[in-house]
Amino acid sequence: MTHYKINEYRHSPQTSIRRLAMPRKMALLASSAALMAAIFISPAAKADFMSDPLNITDSSQIQSIYGAYLAAGQAETHNDFTRAADLLDRILADDPDDPLLQRRGMLSNLHAGRIDRAIDLARPQIVVYPSEVDIAALTLAVGAMARKDWDRALTVLNPARRVAMARYSTPILAAWSEFGKGDADAAILMLDGLNEDPQAKAIHDLHASMIFLAADRPAEAEALLAPATDNLEAAPNAIVRALARAKQMQGNDEEASDLLKGYQTLHPDNDLVVEDIALLDAGKTLPPIMATPQEGAAEALIDLSSQVQRQVPLVALRYARLGVYLDPKNEFGRMVVAVLLQSLNQEESAITVLKEIPEASRYSWDAKMRIADSLIQLKQDDEAIDWLEKLAKKRPDDISALNKLGLIMRIQANFEKAKEYYKRALDRVITVTADDWTLYYFLGITEERTKNWPAAETALKRALELYPDQPAVLNYLGYSWVDQGINVKEGLEMIERAVAQRANDGNIVDSLGWAYYRLGDYSEAVAQLERAIQLLPSEPVINDHLGDAYWKVGRRFEARYQWSHALTLDPDDTLRASVEEKLEKGLDAVESASSK
Repeated sequence: MTHYKINEYRHSPQTSIRRLAMPRKMALLASSAALMAAIFISPAAKADFMSDPLNITDSSQIQSIYGAYLAAGQAETHNDFTRAADLLDRILADDPDDPLLQRRGMLSNLHAGRIDRAIDLARPQIVVYPSEVDIAALTLAVGAMARKDWDRALTVLNPARRVAMARYSTPILAAWSEFGKGDADAAILMLDGLNEDPQAKAIHDLHASMIFLAADRPAEAEALLAPATDNLEAAPNAIVRALARAKQMQGNDEEASDLLKGYQTLHPDNDLVVEDIALLDAGKTLPPIMATPQEGAAEALIDLSSQVQRQVPLVALRYARLGVYLDPKNEFGRMVVAVLLQSLNQEESAITVLKEIPEASRYSWDAKMRIADSLIQLKQDDEAIDWLEKLAKKRPDDISALNKLGLIMRIQANFEKAKEYYKRALDRVITVTADDWTLYYFLGITEERTKNWPAAETALKRALELYPDQPAVLNYLGYSWVDQGINVKEGLEMIERAVAQRANDGNIVDSLGWAYYRLGDYSEAVAQLERAIQLLPSEPVINDHLGDAYWKVGRRFEARYQWSHALTLDPDDTLRASVEEKLEKGLDAVESASSK
């Protein structure tokens, strides 16, 4: 998959206002429905109405529809796309011609992956916005392309004003539609507008070359692609693979092989290139990257989605959903959809999509690991453990499932069991590399939490050998030394190195403050711990530390306040007992008793 940089999409204020506006009919009914609810519904029924508007048993259609409207808004707010789509479809059955409801319904159905329903709701949108190509027009174009109705696709993509990401997607979909009609030259012309944007040149070159290859014009594809591969280290893999196909189609198998092997030397982990090399070595023909107009258009939509998924995840989800609809075999597209759903806290929907990835897919293992992530987020730990244990058995040389099992045990504070998983993972490592620092780091944590400090210290030092100056390891080892009153100055130096790298990490700044406290520099401890509190105000340990430091500089009232506040932040049992004792007796008395 090739990645290109494009401008960040931003919603216009007008779009935001339209999205939030209440439909005409709902606006007229809102006040009367609320009044009726207040007058006629019993207190118990009123409570049900507020918690779930769809629980209303009153026969009034106004109340039922208004309740559905409120529930739909709540579902949209929580990214519950399927429920939002269901509710909006219910409202539209009562008010089918409201353009605002149609648009909200279209978007919810797109997000939920119900593309056929989204297409139905997109049709009236191009009447509302006839002069621009936005998501409604793109949705209709995708539906037309899926039916091979190329003329219809070109008609809805024709308006000159292209909103946001449609500036990039529209020319590509139009080009592949022209190719679907059998006119490769018209298709290439459709892409010309992309050349006007320097950021879009790579997109232009890739899709133009794919159209040339599909039209059996490899020489033109090679002329377009060759300059982009002068620097193989920076060249996108799709460009390199396309050029290899252009060379093979012209009978230059050796050149194609040399190109791919040169790229593989610089990018050894690219399995797509490895597969291409194996085919060439076996004397076989390289398969087309994009064999049909639908595949070409889908690739563009999914690629654009993957580029903006961090900035505008909902926009990215629409594009990825449309891409998978056009090309259901695009497994990378399904992965993009799943990752976006996870980022939007829709773990169950993500699991559904991830389970659609075929067992033979190159993405199968990653999909299975992501299913485990979603189970963990859903707090279905038993299911996650069973799932990961099966994966660990399936791949006896892989450490990722065991690493994740260790994570679950640490979340559960079962450090003995976590330690077992990390040791099992290390037993599978044949040659230790720098990437294995995390295993030693987490093993060190679990050894320390199970009160085996010598083993913890050894593991943490090993982690630092593999990754010198790693801030998390520096902080953990340095803090542990300082907290135990051993190697305090060396521990302080380690923490200072960690803070230099992560000055806004509240836990690391807390470690620095506590190191000063242990050294008896209470004024500096207060300064650092106050900064840590600003960074992590809801961390009970930091509040406790600051309370101790305040006590030492004579600020007793503030000390008691910080300790009391720490108790409101759900501290563990050990910390709670310690804080309660300090509040009852004062720090001096507690320290005096512990020193005897």
